[in-house]
Amino acid sequence: MERHYTPKEAGLLLGLTVRHIQRLDKEGKIKCIRTPGGRRRIPESEIKRLLGEKRPKVLAIYGRVSSHEQKKKGDLRRQIDYIRERFANKYEEIIEITDVSSGLNDKRKGLIKLINLAKEEKISDIAITYEDRLTRFGFHYLEQLFSILG
Repeated sequence: MERHYTPKEAGLLLGLTVRHIQRLDKEGKIKCIRTPGGRRRIPESEIKRLLGEKRPKVLAIYGRVSSHEQKKKGDLRRQIDYIRERFANKYEEIIEITDVSSGLNDKRKGLIKLINLAKEEKISDIAITYEDRLTRFGFHYLEQLFSILG
């Protein structure tokens, strides 16, 4: 779980006053979240962004087929190779994650690994051939989750 800082703590790390952080929040230049009591909290990833620290450019390629027969026919390899060809020179590292399982199965090891890599900030981007390769239903939920995780 990502650490969240109070405006005072964030100010010390960034060399800013609490007032300046409040102003940046109002202007939409800094991403703050609100506690149930309405207090500002600044995520650690936002502080790193403001300090200029960048995540390494690591692409996670996710491929999925429904059956071992499809895997034998090379469908899974074609998905991975197609994406790898398009992005080969744009990333420092490319990680391949695959599953042989139904798109309705929410306990796929590869999908769980993909979510954990995003949560741990070990990847910067995810590539899939089609939405249904990631999941049959609820693609927009996963898209939103990955967006939140950066």
